[in-house]
Amino acid sequence: MTFVIAIGVATSVPAMALLTEEDVRIQALKAEYVAPSAPSGSVQDLAMPVEVGVASIARDGVQVSPREKVAGLRSMRIADTFTNNPGGAVQWPFPVGVPISDWFGPRSAPTEGASTNHMGVDFTPGSGVPIQIMADGVVREVVSGDNGGCGVNVTIDHMIGGQLVSSKYCHMQSGSVRVSVGQQVRVAETVGLVGNTGVSTGAHLHFEILLDGTRQVDPYAWLKANAS
Repeated sequence: MTFVIAIGVATSVPAMALLTEEDVRIQALKAEYVAPSAPSGSVQDLAMPVEVGVASIARDGVQVSPREKVAGLRSMRIADTFTNNPGGAVQWPFPVGVPISDWFGPRSAPTEGASTNHMGVDFTPGSGVPIQIMADGVVREVVSGDNGGCGVNVTIDHMIGGQLVSSKYCHMQSGSVRVSVGQQVRVAETVGLVGNTGVSTGAHLHFEILLDGTRQVDPYAWLKANAS
């Protein structure tokens, strides 16, 4: 009887509850680089394909290093803040939930020059972690210099449900931007790396959503409602 009860308890524990942070990171990498038809195996046995680790992928003239992306994702801090669908047309800026240090709306300015009305959400997965593009779109603006409140930042325009929706990615590392103005980009491609440029107290992604290209709304609430 004791044996039967033990089995019942063991099999009732959700699979995700048994995963470590490293397991979750590896699952994110597996979703990124392993085809759905590939044989399944334990997450500890995941091996990055040689061609992915060595070659660079050219997208519209911009070199993206999968090795760099894998290294960044392996160091990513994770948290139960959201669930991303890697096959969705609209996705979160990271493939799995990450810590959030500040939310949209009124706040006490964290440092001199910072706003008391925060127009975005601050994600803190760690310095150098790749940031993924929210949806297919066209790059509207690239600020590559470390000046101004947003530091190194990119704005991308998307048509979602017949409406112009823009996403803005701030405080990225200098030299990490992977896109150029006018470039057509795809969902989940890398826009840049998490950094600490501009008015910032530590490495993070300040992420904004602008409806009709200009009207800032709560990006967390918008993604919860629209990320597929």
